[in-house]
Amino acid sequence: MITDVLDFATKCASEGKKLALVTVTNINGSSPATPGQMIAVLADGSTMGTVGGGASEHKIITKAVESIKNDDNTFSIFIDHAETGMTCGGSMEVFGNIIGNQAHICIFGGGHISQCLAKVAEQIGFNISIIEDRAEYREYFDFANYIVCKSDEYETSLPDIQADYVVICTRGHSTDTDALRYCLKSNFKYTGMIGSKKKVAGILSKLLDEGIDPSAFDNVYAPIGLDIANTSPEEIAIAIIAEILLIKNNGSLAHKKIFVT
Repeated sequence: MITDVLDFATKCASEGKKLALVTVTNINGSSPATPGQMIAVLADGSTMGTVGGGASEHKIITKAVESIKNDDNTFSIFIDHAETGMTCGGSMEVFGNIIGNQAHICIFGGGHISQCLAKVAEQIGFNISIIEDRAEYREYFDFANYIVCKSDEYETSLPDIQADYVVICTRGHSTDTDALRYCLKSNFKYTGMIGSKKKVAGILSKLLDEGIDPSAFDNVYAPIGLDIANTSPEEIAIAIIAEILLIKNNGSLAHKKIFVT
């Protein structure tokens, strides 16, 4: 059973999903769990494994989901079974590790800018997912979760991506539009889309005409990136990651330079 839980946790983490891996560390008196029992809990409350079941396990799952959403790294909890309505009369302690809690960036597209961006993001500790319809581009992203999916299949075939930051950088206007339309249904901290002001204005106008609420664009940054780059993929990637860090770290567009008077 423990092997199943660990395999499940490894698979979920490789897919870019955040989860809590919870272990029973101690019991006192009569308890439905034993030390070493494990349960993996995803952000939606789905689980693999058990730490005894019943109301006590439900309380642990609730705590795990809360910790994932609060971006905690670990948590611990003491359970008095009597307080949860169980008649066994004992207690237990559990410890949870949050896996995959580093910032997660999802990049739609696998071209030159995406390749540069993914390398920079990987170096500074981001969890990375790539969504691309060309399977042969996988070789450029051996450090990332690579998902092959066509833009017209996002709604039906794209796995749940628990990203914090999204970059739309596909190979065409129509696929960028499809990606943005899909992303607007989720509450990402940042959704950036590449393109000229004319292209971006056209896409936004099209989506508004489709009936999308204007408030859905509040976290959309397009054209993408800070105004610091030339036209090379490398510099554009730096401008994009700089804008993401600005949002992530609640930064300011100001120099730290000391001025001598």
